[in-house]
Parts: sequence; structure tokens; C-alpha cells
Amino acid sequence: MSYNSSVSEVKLPFGQTASLFLVLIIDAMGMGLVLPLLGPLFMEPSSGLLYAGDTTVIRDIWYSLVVASFSFFMLFGAPFLGDLSDHLGRKKVLLLCLYGTAFGCFLSALGIIIRSLTLLIAGRAIAGFMCGSQSLAQAAIVDMSAASKKVVHLSLISFASCLGFILGPYMAGWLAAPSIVLYYGFTLPFIVAGLLAFANASALIFTFKETFFSKAERKMYLMKGWDIFISAFSNAKVRKLTVIYLLAETGWSLYFQFMPLHLINAFEYESVQIGHFMAYMGVLFALALLGIIRIASKLFSTKELTCYSLLLTAFGVILAMFNNELLIWFSAIPASIGGALYYVALLTLFSNAVDAQSQGWVMGVFAAAAAFSWALSGFLIGAFSMFGMYTPFIFACILLLLSFSLLAFSKDTTN
Repeated sequence: MSYNSSVSEVKLPFGQTASLFLVLIIDAMGMGLVLPLLGPLFMEPSSGLLYAGDTTVIRDIWYSLVVASFSFFMLFGAPFLGDLSDHLGRKKVLLLCLYGTAFGCFLSALGIIIRSLTLLIAGRAIAGFMCGSQSLAQAAIVDMSAASKKVVHLSLISFASCLGFILGPYMAGWLAAPSIVLYYGFTLPFIVAGLLAFANASALIFTFKETFFSKAERKMYLMKGWDIFISAFSNAKVRKLTVIYLLAETGWSLYFQFMPLHLINAFEYESVQIGHFMAYMGVLFALALLGIIRIASKLFSTKELTCYSLLLTAFGVILAMFNNELLIWFSAIPASIGGALYYVALLTLFSNAVDAQSQGWVMGVFAAAAAFSWALSGFLIGAFSMFGMYTPFIFACILLLLSFSLLAFSKDTTN
């Protein structure tokens, strides 16, 4: 594997790095733009996507399928596109990802316009498969980074992702509000997201120069993501951590992805209010990743930090079960901060569990487990909706506490 040999001698070109950080922002905005919309899209009869007489359970099931399709296809797309970039270079595959994301967004918008659930789900699946743009942009930034600047650039990557997750929900809520744009309604955020991805890809053509020049010899295949996920169970330490992470991430994503439906059913929130709530969670995430993690990592070992963060997240989920709007907003503080902290801490434990030669593999395992968890939690929302409006929160809390118990009582010293 060879990199640009001049990265240690020159500063990163502003236009090139700006376009890459814009990729990270837009990629994070993709999820943020969609989540505030899907709840009202499926719950409000005025959207016209489902029949007015469809029950809440049916609407929840369709909601879960649309949510899960993105993460399910990301499990297969991200590793495949990563390998493809090792064969063709970062730039060509980045362009493929961004134009593919734009197509997926436009297809989803068309599905809403003509009231086709098939096209809506297909659009989300394509966008999920093309979601490799974030990891490719990260890899390109690392390609260009001198060793002394790598930590700074990685922290900026985290900031860019957080910024996108803050802007996405806020924009989506306002763009979908009938009082803002009466005609386009729910389709406008998808159209805007597609246009942003298309414009970003077009800008990359002129501003981004290839950063990766070696040609990989390994074979490419679509099932690599699944194979990486399965390979985690061949290593004792990684197997235990994978189970812990699967439980925790499924619990947290269940809380996160069910929250828009809960806000609609319990408090009659509209897209603007849901967008504000999601943006608020994005701010809390940024606060945890850019500030609190630096302090907490000095006070606790990595294992202790993971355990305390899991308990903090579970406490936030418990607060969400009370039928009180103020508590719902307060619940996002421990849930979001705890979720961000355990994510970073568990990522560190994964890295510490293997030697230097296995870091790429274990990071792939971590990413595959995350995609699997988000897809699973999306499917679970529809299943749990039959058993009461608080069932997803109850199950999320149980999963988080199980994850904590497995790690806290583990005899391994994975600090």
C-alpha cells in the first residue's frame, strides 16, 4: 500500500480538503435529513403514502422497513466500495458514491410523489449501499495527512460529521413544513439532499486530486461485509466485544430510531419539532465527542468508561418511558452523551484486543457490527409496535443493561 510521498512536506490543499470535509458533512446530513421526515410521512394520513384507514401497527411496520433498508445495504456496500477504491483510487469511487447517493435521494422523492413504497425503499437501499463516501473521505484525508497532523485532522473529521448531523435534522424539519413550502412537502428534503450530493460530486471533479495510487490484488465481492461480521466470532476477545457492542448499539439505535414515532404518537410532534429534537441530539453528540471524552478518558480506564457510559445511556432510555415531554428532552442528554462515549470507548477496546497487523480487520468488524445493529433495530421497531408504545424503549434498556453486565463482570482486562 503506497501513499502520496509529499504529505509530510506540504500543507493540505484547502480546496481539496474542504471538498472532502463537505463529503463528511453531507454524508452525516443524509441520515439527519431523513429521520425527522419518516415518522410524519408514515403517521400523517395527509401524506398520502399509505391508506387513511391503515392501522398504526401497519404504519410502524412500513416505517421500520424503510429505516432498516438503509443500514442493511450499508453492511454490504461500504466494504465493497472500500475495496473498489483500493483498485480504482479514492476519487472515482467517491464520485460513484456521491452520484449514487443523489440518485437514491431522487428515487425516494419520486416514490413519495407517486406514492410508491417500493421506490421509496429502493431509494433508501441505494443510498445505504452508496454510504461508503464517509469512510472513503476519511481515508483520503488520512492519505494526505502528515503523521504530526493526523490527530488534528481526525478530530476535524469527527467535528464535520457532528456538524452534518446537527444541520440535517434542522433543515429537514423546516424544508418539510407545509408553512414553508406547501407544494413539495416531504419530497423537498430528499431533493435538497440529492442536489447537495450531486453538487459535491461535481466540485470534487475539479478540486480533488487522487491520494491513493497502489493497486490492490485482493478480490472484491459483495458479501465481504457479512463475512467480516462473521469473522469476528473466530477470535475470543473480539467475539466477546462484538456481542457486547451488538447489544449496546442495537439498544441505542432502537431508542434513536423509534424516538420520531414516539414524539408523534405521544406529543403530536410535526416535522419541524422532530427536526429540532434530532438537531439537539446532534449538539449533545458533538459536545461528548469533542469535549467530554477528553476529560472522561483521563479519569477512567477504557473499560470503566465504557461501563459507566452504558449505564448513562440506559438511564436516558428509562427517562424516555415517562409520559412527560420535558423528561423526553432531558432523556436525550444522558442517552446521547452516553451513546457517544461508549461508542468511542468500545472502539478503543476493539483496537486494543488485536495486534497492529489486525487493526484494519477489527475496524471492519466494528463497522459491520454497527450496520447490522442499526438494520436489526429498524426491523424490531415494526415488530415491537404490536406490544405497546413503550416496548421499544423497554427492550432498548434491557439490551443496554445486558451489554453493561457482560462487560462489567468480564474477567478480561481489556483496558
